[in-house]
Amino acid sequence: MPSTAFPDAPHAVRAARALTMVPGAAPLDDAALVLAGRRILDVGPARRVLAGFHGPVEDLGDAVLVPGLVNAHAHLELSHLRGLAPPPAGFCAWARWLFAAARETASPDVLAAAVAEAAGGGTAAVIDVAGRAGPAVARALRKAGLSGLVCREILGRRGDISLDPPPQLAEAAGDGVAATVCGHALYSTAPELLRRVRAACRERGAPFSLHLAEHAGEMELFMTGMGEFADMLAGRLLPKGWRAPGRSPVAEAAAQGLLGPDTLAVHVVQLAPGDLAILARSGATACLCPRSNARIGVGVADAPALVAAGVRLALGTDSLASNDDLDLWNEARALFAAHPELPGRVVLEALTMNPARLLGRDDLGRLTPGSVGGWAVLPADLGTYLT
Repeated sequence: MPSTAFPDAPHAVRAARALTMVPGAAPLDDAALVLAGRRILDVGPARRVLAGFHGPVEDLGDAVLVPGLVNAHAHLELSHLRGLAPPPAGFCAWARWLFAAARETASPDVLAAAVAEAAGGGTAAVIDVAGRAGPAVARALRKAGLSGLVCREILGRRGDISLDPPPQLAEAAGDGVAATVCGHALYSTAPELLRRVRAACRERGAPFSLHLAEHAGEMELFMTGMGEFADMLAGRLLPKGWRAPGRSPVAEAAAQGLLGPDTLAVHVVQLAPGDLAILARSGATACLCPRSNARIGVGVADAPALVAAGVRLALGTDSLASNDDLDLWNEARALFAAHPELPGRVVLEALTMNPARLLGRDDLGRLTPGSVGGWAVLPADLGTYLT
């Protein structure tokens, strides 16, 4: 496997092909990039780029280069829980386990190892959902030279809760790592509070992230107010007298004013008739986490139907409490295993330019001068799908 180190001094890499992800641009054959750290200084045909470059050049042979990947949904503070989750038995069983297991968060050493693992798999940026460990997550990302957004997760129904990132998180951000807030889910955060969270994100130019339509119990809760999940939430997250709206979680999110081009709807596994049209009209991005969904046992998101409806996709690993690793290429493998008919370009966009666009970062998700995401090597086994 070629090196994925990014020396600070100017250096170049040459590869058989580069997929720049610039809209309308053709693949570059016999391509070269000049970089300083992860920042791209030049990209183009190797003959031109290397003619005037006198620094070190790494020849990657037959490799295909793509932009550094963007993990659109992670919970890095749960990285100490790798391998500890129970066998797939549905969301309620997993959630009960997590409530007990997540009382502690990952140590700085565990966080550093998790971020290094992600970077080694080609990840250049992460949208991370955090609780208490948000500052430590931001520091770990910065130390590894990754970009991203650390979102303090807001739960509950208190109207006086601050929607500013905690001071420690704001202080830890910088160097391409920003801080904001995000919602947890419709069932765990009051609708009026979620609207305020979304407004706060818009003010910061940040996406509004929300777990949505993840499992069948969530659908049953909002449609009927019944079921195991409703029983589990009663007296905990649902207020006394709460009544089911009688519509799907996606329809409820739309009715509450929570869907738009700035929304990152995470999971969207369980959809009712009409939900695809709602998501498409809103312009929301659907973040799929196929391996996490399989590990918990909540179903398989209908990626082809989402694409056919015009919904933009992103991919996330979710946490190591519900996944084996933080390798986005493995998410792509899982997606193609379930849906081999998906267009390769759609999946590459989900790994790069779509989450970068959502972040408002034109310096991520593409191989162009000024980009700060570096490059990743397309695994050979995915070449059939993605080239």
